[in-house]
Amino acid sequence: GCRSCCCIYCFHKQWYQRRVRGEEMATLEPKICVWSDLTTEHLDVIFSASNNENLLSVLADVCKIEENGDIKNQILLEYFFHTIQFAKSKGMNYAQTSSLFTIMRLVHVMCTSTPYNNNKATFAFFKQLLVKHSLQRPPYSVGVFNVSQVQAITDYALNTYFRHFDMYKYAFTPKVRVDITFHYDGVPASPEPVEEPDPSPSVEKEEAEEPAPEEEEPPEPEPESEEMKQLREMIQVAMGTELRQLQARLETLITEQDAKISKQVEQLEESLGLKPGSKSPGPKKRK
Repeated sequence: GCRSCCCIYCFHKQWYQRRVRGEEMATLEPKICVWSDLTTEHLDVIFSASNNENLLSVLADVCKIEENGDIKNQILLEYFFHTIQFAKSKGMNYAQTSSLFTIMRLVHVMCTSTPYNNNKATFAFFKQLLVKHSLQRPPYSVGVFNVSQVQAITDYALNTYFRHFDMYKYAFTPKVRVDITFHYDGVPASPEPVEEPDPSPSVEKEEAEEPAPEEEEPPEPEPESEEMKQLREMIQVAMGTELRQLQARLETLITEQDAKISKQVEQLEESLGLKPGSKSPGPKKRK
């Protein structure tokens, strides 16, 4: 096997290539989707649902989805539910509803066919499917949707699925865990860790009954040596010198700043026609 950290990259690359060559990716070619998933019998039951709860149950039965399953099934069922609701709100017939349902299902399959970002490729695939169902050119395409419906479907897909594309990708991407083992020639394999048995209650009781050890008094500090005293004096002398130099620099900066401000004040007084040091004329007092 691979003996370096590159084996993680190799694993993901091979796994992705297998997924690309798999059946899911092979079937994701734009095709005519009328009656692919929902037949007229299915749509009779779906359109006859009296309320939203009944519609969810019918969709779960038709799509073979467990209504109370895991979170992925719940997300997928809600996704199909809103697709049917959108078709109803636009007054679509059975053929249009069946086509829209399969188009949105294939868009989701395209999104989840790879763990990598394929937002642009999925949207291009979605547009190709719409073209397949908006032009009457048998056997290449069929005119199921008109121009206004194509625009409405595009807006719906952008505002729902593609707006939350990353969340669908995160929820439906399988989590892959890689365990790597290194084998070196001439080096014995490390033994597997053995779990220690839990201590018996009697041992725990004995440990609990043992008196707590008395706290030891902190040892007295050792007397300072002559070398440490000399070192401290040298540090104090050096720090004192640095502090005096710093104080001198600060005084110089303050003096320069005061001189600069005084010069600016004199220039301002000259521009106002005042004598240096005189006060500005105020309002005259009334007698």
